[in-house]
Amino acid sequence: MAKYSSSSLPYGAFGAIIAFLTGLLVLVLRSRRWPTYGVRLPASTDVITHTPESAIVLPETLPTGLLPAASDDLTLIEGIGTKIAAVLNAAGIHRLEQLANTSPEELARILRAAGNRLSSPTSWPQQAKLAAAAKWDELRAFQATLRAGRAG
Repeated sequence: MAKYSSSSLPYGAFGAIIAFLTGLLVLVLRSRRWPTYGVRLPASTDVITHTPESAIVLPETLPTGLLPAASDDLTLIEGIGTKIAAVLNAAGIHRLEQLANTSPEELARILRAAGNRLSSPTSWPQQAKLAAAAKWDELRAFQATLRAGRAG
């Protein structure tokens, strides 16, 4: 009695199908190129030595994405996330100036009333004063010494 495999196709056929599909995939991926829209670059890069100054266009203002956030963004403060900012907003603290003029004890009371017992607002008024005064370098240096709004 002859032994036959359970497959009706021999293993060589599976290999041929896999090789065909792999080749087809390679051809499709090789044919994909970024559109050039008719622009031809010189074959040698020696031709382009520098960009003429007249071709450089500078914006009139800085992009707004690179500027610090608005003064009403409480999440600039280390230790304040979106949830705590929402709690502070509900308590009437919407701007950095308001946060700077609020004592840490009052902030702790607001947080406890909202059920937050983990946050430590001791450095928040000091951070808010720096941010409200747009002293970004000093704020970053001070925040580098903090961990979740706490010293250390």
